[in-house]
Amino acid sequence: MHSSFLSIENLGKRFSRGNILEDVSFSLEKGESLLIQGKSGCGKTTLLRCIALLEAIDRGQIVFNGNVVSKPGCLDRPNSRLEIGMVFQQLYLWSHMTVLENVALPLWLRRDRHKNLADEVAKYQLAQLGIEDKANEYPNQLSGGQRQRAALARALVHSPKLLLLDEITANLDPETAYNVVGIVEKIIEAGTSVIWVTHSDLPSTIWSYILRFENGTWIKDKYH
Repeated sequence: MHSSFLSIENLGKRFSRGNILEDVSFSLEKGESLLIQGKSGCGKTTLLRCIALLEAIDRGQIVFNGNVVSKPGCLDRPNSRLEIGMVFQQLYLWSHMTVLENVALPLWLRRDRHKNLADEVAKYQLAQLGIEDKANEYPNQLSGGQRQRAALARALVHSPKLLLLDEITANLDPETAYNVVGIVEKIIEAGTSVIWVTHSDLPSTIWSYILRFENGTWIKDKYH
């Protein structure tokens, strides 16, 4: 057993064009938060997808909540996926489904969740993010900030211990982006660990660490 909440140990990931990640190592304790920054193409999104157990790794291992969940040739998806939530830059909201249906979908797919109960949990999460009045609308009827909140609600609906965010404010205007940052701060304050990939500096004291890609090396520092 391992003691760290999340431990990335000498992680390596290779695609056909070569190594995209090499010897990435860092750890987080429960409740800590991390910003990931670096130039385009350095592997930030790939790293996030590996932590989300969406990509197999070619070297090293990922330890989550005391258990090895990813190593070459092995992904512990069934047991760990529900404890990790992710919001993609593209959001991936289903256009033919209402906001409520989109948010409740992860719970509908769980066999231990009755649809009516899943809907109630989804409505609660939408209310927490201030868009409960949009439950019966479709994604294309929402503003950019409202769609972002819907995607956050879907990622949070199964109460993950770790939330992964990939450039979620990149396509938003400054005011809307500021509001989304405020929502994420409240999520961190409530005890959820967050890892956020971003090109922007986020002026907040809520972050524990920053992971930067500099001169071919990943460096973790205290956030300031």
